Amino acid sequence: MTFFLENIWIWIGLASIVGVLGYITFLNDRRLQTLGITVGLTVAVLAVGLSLYYFVDTDRKSITRMLEGLAATIERNDLDGVLEHYVSPRAKRTRSLAQGNMRLVRITSARFRDLKVEVNQLTSPPTAQVSFTATLFWLAQNRADFPTEQAIPQIVKFNVELEKGPNNSWLVTDQCEFTPNAIGR
Repeated sequence: MTFFLENIWIWIGLASIVGVLGYITFLNDRRLQTLGITVGLTVAVLAVGLSLYYFVDTDRKSITRMLEGLAATIERNDLDGVLEHYVSPRAKRTRSLAQGNMRLVRITSARFRDLKVEVNQLTSPPTAQVSFTATLFWLAQNRADFPTEQAIPQIVKFNVELEKGPNNSWLVTDQCEFTPNAIGR
């Protein structure tokens, strides 16, 4: 079911099929009523699909928004925001890692791709296994330690467990593995 809620191209394809089949029927019977029904059905299928795609939230969409928000918060160098909104209060190791890394480096750009999400609703709270590749650009917080004027690019592969928190938000747990310089992995 989530396949139909997360893929707009399915709905565009279904609307196209309805339109083509209706037009073929119109070519056979040459009745304007057939053409009107075809247009109506095509528009209805497209409207239902677009409504479902844009207005029904899924775990994958929620996790994607969470990762986008996390990236923006990291780019603002907002450690408190990262810890408060994106890391589980029980994730002591991840909190410590975030504090240490954000004191050493400043991320100027964070983007992710190749997102894979597997949600397990049977755990309490529900969890999600998430993997993605991030492209980061960073500078040292203390330029005396690592003097450079341009941000340094780095590709990092992440495998993270998220847990559903309050208000159906997703939070990073201590199951957070990352591989820097993950080119070709």
